[in-house]
Amino acid sequence: MRSLLLAIGCLTASISPLAFANGQNQLSDPKAAVQLFWSQVYGQGGTSLYCGKAFSEENGQFKASPIYSSKQLKSALRCVTDRQCGIMNPRYVYMASDLHNLYPAMTRVELVRRNAQFGDLDDSVPSKFADIGCDLKTSFQLIEPRDEAKGNIARAIFYMHVEYDLPIVGQVQMYKKWHQMDPPDTEEKARNDKIADLQGTRNRFIDNPELVEQQIKN
Repeated sequence: MRSLLLAIGCLTASISPLAFANGQNQLSDPKAAVQLFWSQVYGQGGTSLYCGKAFSEENGQFKASPIYSSKQLKSALRCVTDRQCGIMNPRYVYMASDLHNLYPAMTRVELVRRNAQFGDLDDSVPSKFADIGCDLKTSFQLIEPRDEAKGNIARAIFYMHVEYDLPIVGQVQMYKKWHQMDPPDTEEKARNDKIADLQGTRNRFIDNPELVEQQIKN
């Protein structure tokens, strides 16, 4: 009996932590998830990710913006419509509803963001939203967010990658650099706690930032 327990213990220790990553299975309706996003995660207001604009409640000027975009998710799963994606991959509805992947964004910014990929742009590239005091650079379907948002974005992407086995869209080394330069702050940690209460999963890279180097391959 003791030998069996030792064998099981050795086997468990040898399994990668990624083997236990399977995403959330509590929220399966993206529209309902967005309602929870506004009422529970940001029920007391907050600030938009890309521009740092404060809001006190849900309104038409802000959207729940997926970091791993809907377009990228469908491309990764090789499907076109929500219905087709759900038929081809039963986990799709959970991926699309995952609150860790959603951040508040100004509606005007989201119109540009949703069809763009993240990247580092030259310092000479001007901000497209300078008129509203937003340091967000855009060029040829690439966007570079303000420094205060870069770590949040990287950790959301890493979360979607390990939990749902999705490819990382963009340069892994760039995201690692963003993660290091903008570590989790109090607001991001509190958000992680709220989401864990709602859907039962945490973003491990917020709880343990050092896991990025251990679990994210170049």
